[in-house]
Amino acid sequence: MAKPDKVIARKLANALMKDAEIGDRTSQLLGPGGRLGTRAMKALMGGLWVGGTAYLTPDAVEFHPNGFNRAVHKDPESLSVVLPLRGITAVETRFGVATQIIDLKTAIGTLSIRCLGARGFANKIDAARGA
Repeated sequence: MAKPDKVIARKLANALMKDAEIGDRTSQLLGPGGRLGTRAMKALMGGLWVGGTAYLTPDAVEFHPNGFNRAVHKDPESLSVVLPLRGITAVETRFGVATQIIDLKTAIGTLSIRCLGARGFANKIDAARGA
């Protein structure tokens, strides 16, 4: 998916994707131990953290995986997310190891994004929601 037009802010980020699955070639490279570890981490965290870029536009928050994550996951197009600002009901930050986590809550679920400068990015999202 292409970079959106009219970007207000962008952050290199990781998004927690509950449906993310490693691809077949990646699975073979990891071997049984790596596959077991990946399944355990996914169960523990409620998904896999996928690296990419989060964008704030006048209308939405978008997350798109980077090239590496598109290469190692099954169905990489499903890892792109576009949340219209009007559908975000709350923007909250919480503690995370090394970086804070932003929870973007909607009526159908929550998208969690972790990045450096999370509180500032969350404030920009909130301001764009109010505009």
